Amino acid sequence: MTSNYRYLLSKFKPTRLSLNLQPLIITRRSIETASTNVQQPVIKGLFEYARLNNKSYIKIKGPESVKFINGLVSSKLQESFIKKNLTTIDANKNTETTSATNEQIVPVPKFDIMKGNWGLYHESGDYGPYLARFGQYTAFLDGKGKLITDSILYPTPLTLDNINDTKYPEYLIELDKGAMASTMMRTFEGHKILSKVKIKAVEENEVKTWDVLVRFENIPTSEENPWIDNILRPMASMKSPEDALAFANTVVGTLFEGFETNIKGLYIERRTDEVLKVDGSAPLMFRILTDNSIDDISTIFNSKAFPFDFTVSKQEESAFRKLRLRCGLLDGVTDVKPTTVLPLELNFDYFPDVVSSNKGCYIGQELTARTFATGILRKRIVPVKIHNLPALLSYINRPGHNSDKYLEVEMKSNGNDETFSSEETESQMVTSPFGSGKVVRKRKRPIGSLITFEEDVGIVMLRTEHFSRIFPQGNSHSTKPILFIDVGEENPENNVIIEVQEPFWLKNWFKSNSPKLV
Repeated sequence: MTSNYRYLLSKFKPTRLSLNLQPLIITRRSIETASTNVQQPVIKGLFEYARLNNKSYIKIKGPESVKFINGLVSSKLQESFIKKNLTTIDANKNTETTSATNEQIVPVPKFDIMKGNWGLYHESGDYGPYLARFGQYTAFLDGKGKLITDSILYPTPLTLDNINDTKYPEYLIELDKGAMASTMMRTFEGHKILSKVKIKAVEENEVKTWDVLVRFENIPTSEENPWIDNILRPMASMKSPEDALAFANTVVGTLFEGFETNIKGLYIERRTDEVLKVDGSAPLMFRILTDNSIDDISTIFNSKAFPFDFTVSKQEESAFRKLRLRCGLLDGVTDVKPTTVLPLELNFDYFPDVVSSNKGCYIGQELTARTFATGILRKRIVPVKIHNLPALLSYINRPGHNSDKYLEVEMKSNGNDETFSSEETESQMVTSPFGSGKVVRKRKRPIGSLITFEEDVGIVMLRTEHFSRIFPQGNSHSTKPILFIDVGEENPENNVIIEVQEPFWLKNWFKSNSPKLV
């Protein structure tokens, strides 16, 4: 079975990336097409990186480590035993074939998940479920189904000679330093009971964390992004622990030749998959864990694996945070307060394998499963651009400001929308047996909240009932309303204006929901 997918390994060679950009030919100089003699752009590589200082890790290992972690996270980490058509990923989904290869979706063959360091199970790839040794973005929920924290789960060590080099599976769980790491350590210890696992906090000087971005510049948007055919597609088609290990060894050996053992974990950002599908030059982001001996990850990056020149740029942590927020992505409790939001409100259902709809019991499963079943979700986050940032900073830094609450986002007419104005307030006559009645004015409910921001880029949680106004679909006569944060200025013109950006999943959302939303 796995032989059907082994050929994909040859697309990512240990010494040179085979960037499949036909008919565009990548060289170190400008080229001309045979048919038109039109000069093609010079392809350049960009390697950006930043050291993260706010992450800590907990190691979990043992024969029951997969079962233990699977009961705590929203991702599905082991195959269920639901009797269903083998060509389906989800029991509730119809039989389907992948459009990329027209091959039938097939399951991962059964193997003993309690033995050997085999990696991670992923339930949805181009060819159905697959195995990988790269990290998985996931979520820990409380009993009410609200997010305690997001996390990345890494199989470790990343590279091995053989999956049986370690007797049992081993994983690193990434958490923000401080209170959250301590909270989750207590949670793990409390749920351990008789599970055959060992839990240990990783010393701060054992692991360094890096954000890395690799971009191929000047590739036309119409071309397929080379990361798809070189990493994303083959990664999501490995059906055995041996193939997954071979592919991981190849990737790490290509990108960090000679330093493979220094790489302790690697997360390939899958939440931007849909962006890469429509933009040939969109970057691929990585979260990379190294041992303490690596002082600068750019010095071990093997740029010679690529057939063009690279520019290396060191960035601040905030640059990567801003990039994530621009894509509508969150990272840790710095971005979202614990137990305040639901995972689906953060669009986790639009990201690969972050929330499973059929994995069975885990903490927070009941409300999440009910939301999947009913399809009723009243709020979702979207990326935004913030105007009048100084006023916002001044407001949140005022004495007495309650930082535990999210800032409210309101909406008002843009002058041409006659059907809505949030400036209006509802009035209600309240009668009293002891005197005359009086009019009580109710404050109109805000349409959303500012969850987090970095400079002029942020994330806002919006009520979905307003999506049809905020994101007019196919109606050129519709005028978008103005979204704002009231910062208490006498002149309303000094309020903070929120410019909503269209998220990648919006069209799919409109297809799945009634057009009459308000």
